[in-house]
Amino acid sequence: MVYFIGYCGFILILTAILRMALGNNQVVLLVLISGVLILMLVFGPVFFNEQYEEKHKGYDFLDILPVSAGEIVLAKFGLVLVTVVAIVGYLLLLFSVSNVAPNDWILVRSYILMSGAGCLFFAALSYLGIFSLGYTKFAMIVMSFFVLLGFVPILILKFYRENMDVLIENILTFLRHVNWLAVIPLALIGYLSLMFVAIKVKE
Repeated sequence: MVYFIGYCGFILILTAILRMALGNNQVVLLVLISGVLILMLVFGPVFFNEQYEEKHKGYDFLDILPVSAGEIVLAKFGLVLVTVVAIVGYLLLLFSVSNVAPNDWILVRSYILMSGAGCLFFAALSYLGIFSLGYTKFAMIVMSFFVLLGFVPILILKFYRENMDVLIENILTFLRHVNWLAVIPLALIGYLSLMFVAIKVKE
């Protein structure tokens, strides 16, 4: 919890300061940055923790204690879930007091919730990869993935240059019409299902 609390606390306070400094003129920019922040605030501590687990053979130590694989995985997944809920709730509260039009607020809320749901999904996949491959191998795969991901904007610009406005509008329309009352429970069920898979992998 040390990394989560320290890392998240510092960044969220910085976000509030930026929100006050930028005012309502740069809300769109801050919202876009906030979506990326959710990923950073969760994956940063996750990878810091797992790096130390491997470096100091933390899982080998836990294996000699009366601690089950389910308890270990539950602690990992539970901390991520609490962190995502706290960050998403904080950001929604932060932007709810902004001077945002009702239609734009629907888009802001949907974007932040989508970022949170995506973060849960990728965090669960990360733990599955770490438990099955080990931290070092999985970290190399993640770094390779992000290198490949850097080519995505280039490909989008190449094939959709003349239709970028249409593509962006379709994405915005999708975000405005997401039924979060249905998506949030499904996202939680999916996350918990991946947690049970992770327990089996850890065992």
